[in-house]
Amino acid sequence: MRDRKKGGFLLAAGVIFVAVSVFVKDSYYANILRSWGIAWVVIGLLRLREYFYYKKPEHQAEYEEKETAARINRTDERKVLLRQMAGHKAYQVMFFVLIAVSFLFALLRVEWWVTGVLCLLWVLQYLLGIAFMRYYEKRL
Repeated sequence: MRDRKKGGFLLAAGVIFVAVSVFVKDSYYANILRSWGIAWVVIGLLRLREYFYYKKPEHQAEYEEKETAARINRTDERKVLLRQMAGHKAYQVMFFVLIAVSFLFALLRVEWWVTGVLCLLWVLQYLLGIAFMRYYEKRL
């Protein structure tokens, strides 16, 4: 049921974005809205297709098998640890990528606000890492 609601929401949002893009005068913003809308429509249709596929009685066993495997993967301690390690490594890599890209943009004399936004994202990522660490220290 949740997948159907999610698919319907994405489909409706996509149609709204495409409809709004028709009335936008600036072609740049209209193209952005249209491309977002088309992407959301496609994702919504795929979600609805998956929902109706598994809703058929001949696919119920396959759906139950898939849900059981997903539940095991969510609670398996090894999988949880692997996801945490992967997230930590991704955080570390992006930390240095943001620094490197902002430094490169500064050397290439890209507009100051682009470099500033990258630096602010770097600071935000650092502060969020500290905040989440303190939150989980107290919670767990």
